[in-house]
Amino acid sequence: MFALNNFELYRDNLSGLHTDYKYRYALPFEKVLDPVEKTIYFQKNWSQTITVSIGYFFVVKLIQYFMKYRSAFNLRWPLFTWNLSLALFNILGFIRFAEASCYLFSAQLFLYPLYLCTFPHLIILPTVDMIHTLLYQGIYPSLCYSVNPTDVAAYWSYLFFLSKIVELGDTLFIVLRKKRLIFLHYYHHTSVLIYSAHSGAENTGSGKAFIMMNFLAHSAMYTYFAVASYGIRLPKTVSMILTTIQTVQMFAGITVLAYVYKIKTGTNLPCQQSIQNLLFGTLLYVTFAVLFIQYFISNYFRKSDKKMK
Repeated sequence: MFALNNFELYRDNLSGLHTDYKYRYALPFEKVLDPVEKTIYFQKNWSQTITVSIGYFFVVKLIQYFMKYRSAFNLRWPLFTWNLSLALFNILGFIRFAEASCYLFSAQLFLYPLYLCTFPHLIILPTVDMIHTLLYQGIYPSLCYSVNPTDVAAYWSYLFFLSKIVELGDTLFIVLRKKRLIFLHYYHHTSVLIYSAHSGAENTGSGKAFIMMNFLAHSAMYTYFAVASYGIRLPKTVSMILTTIQTVQMFAGITVLAYVYKIKTGTNLPCQQSIQNLLFGTLLYVTFAVLFIQYFISNYFRKSDKKMK
C-alpha cells in the first residue's frame, strides 16, 4: 500500500508530462478547472476504492442471502434501460475521446484529414488528444504524456472513472435475477475501479490508450446486453466476438505496459507512470487475459464438446 503511494507526479513540484493539444470543439462543461487539486485528491483518497470494493462484495453476498428463498425479479425494462444508458455513455465517451480515428485513417490514405472529418454529422466532434499526438509526435509521447489536464479528454477521463463506480450496479441485476455470478465479473469490476483511481492519482500517460480501448469494448458490450435484455435473441457468434474483443484488449494492454516499462528502464526519457502503477497494471492485464481465455474456452468450446457427446 505504501509503495503504491509513491507517486512521481507532483511529488517535488506541480509540473507533469502532458500534451498541450486543444480540442477544436468543446461543450461549455467539458473542462477541468483545477486539475492539480483533483489529482492530489486522488492521491490522498484512491485507496478508498478498496474499501468500496470490499463493501460491494459483502453487499452482494447479503443480497444473495436474502434472495436465496425468494423468486427472481424479472427487471426486464430496468435492465434494458440500464444497459442502453451505459451503451450510449460509452459510445459518446469513445467519440469524445477518440473521434479523430478518422484523422488516422485519412492520414494513412494520404488524404486531407479535414475533408474526411468535417462531414455534417462529425463537425461538432473534437480531434482526439491521443491520436493527434500519435500522428504528429509518435508512439513515445502518446503513451508517456498524459492528456491536456484542463481540456475535453481530461473531463471524459474523470467521467470514465465515475462510470466504473456506476458499473458496479451491473451485479445487482445479476443477483436480483438470481443469475450465476462468476469470479471474473466481480474481479473485473473491482480491480478496474481500483486501478482507475490509482492511475488518476498520477495521470498516467498510458491511461489514454486504456480509456480508449475500454470505451470501445464497453460500447459493444452494453449494446449487446441492451439488445439481449430487450428480448432479441442474437447468434452465439456475437457473444464469441465480444469475448474475443475483450481478450484482445487485455493483450493490447500488456503490450502498452511492456513498451512503457522499456522506456522507463531502458532509456533516460521521462514517462508519466510510476513503476508501482506499471506493475499493478501488468498484474491486472495478465490475470484478465488468463481469465477471459478461460471464460472463452469454458463457455464456447466445452459446451460444444458436451453437446457433441
